[in-house]
Formats: sequence, C-alpha cells, structure tokens
Amino acid sequence: MTTARPARFVARAVETSAGLADPAGICPEALALLAGYRLPDRTVAALRRMVTVRQLAAALVMVGANNCSGDLARALLAATPASQRADDPRGRQSDRHRARLLCGMEKGLTRMQETVRSMTPGYHDDLYCLALSASFVRGWMRDGVVTAWLQSCAPGAAATLSRLVSASETATAPKRRMKLPYAPATQAAYRKRR
Repeated sequence: MTTARPARFVARAVETSAGLADPAGICPEALALLAGYRLPDRTVAALRRMVTVRQLAAALVMVGANNCSGDLARALLAATPASQRADDPRGRQSDRHRARLLCGMEKGLTRMQETVRSMTPGYHDDLYCLALSASFVRGWMRDGVVTAWLQSCAPGAAATLSRLVSASETATAPKRRMKLPYAPATQAAYRKRR
C-alpha cells in the first residue's frame, strides 16, 4: 500500500506538469526561449545565480545546443564573469583559470552554432541541386551520343563523369546499388540480376 502524498506536493506537481508555474528569478525572455524544454532544478538554480542579460545569453547557448541539463547550466555559470553573477555581491568566483577555459569553450560553441545557423538555409537547396545534377549527369552518361561527343571533345571530363556516375550508383557498402527514385532502369536491371 502506498502512502498518500500531501496536498501541497500534488498541487505543485500538477502546476509543473501543466507548465503553469514558471520558475521564479529567471527573466521572461530567457523563459520564452526555454519554452518547451523541461528545466531540471539544477538548471533553474544556475540561471537564478546570473543577471538578466547573462540568463538570456545562457538560454541562447542551451537552446542552440538543444541541451538544458544542469551540467551545462552550471558550466555556463562557472564561465560567467563576476560582474554578471547575481548570487554574490562581492563577485567571487571559483578558479579563474578554469572559468577562463569554460568561457572560451562557450564562445567556441556559440561561434559554431552561428556557423550552423548561417549554413543551414542553403544546405537543403544545395543538396537538392546536387541530387538533380547527379540525375542529369547519370542520364547524359547513359546516352551513347552524349558520351561519344564528350569523349571526342573532352576525354578527361568524360572519364571523370563516368567515374562519378559509377561511384554514385553504389552505396557505401560495396556492390550495393542505391535505391534512387530517378534511376528506375538501374534498379530494374539490378533486381533482375538478383
């Protein structure tokens, strides 16, 4: 038989699970960034020990890394300069060397997230163009007239394109054909051989 929980515990659990109770001491902008993430107590405690601007910066790093764990929040707290900490009016920090190293790691992580953000919009377009180009080249190299013309005008390019086509038709596993929607003739021939 289980023991009954006090009413205060049940009410607190319902508020937290419904997302109604926002942690006190954290700025609304940081909470808006962290909406949808489950915030462990250690994360909330670490964010409370930072000033508002630093809370927002830490929330951006955590959301960018898709990691709101207490360990990351405490590492960000350790990397926080004394002027941006709200927990100690004297501005004490633990080890200055380690804080400097953690600060450098945080800056590197932020730069990496910015690079990913800047590259992501063109990434899908580049993949689409690459797949489309591969299908065109594959079609050209199967055409005898185009292949003969390429070999007579640019034999080096013809050899390179034929190597690319043969390499693109096999997956990373040796002798295993790729199942691509734009290569039905190759797939049918491969199925017949099996």
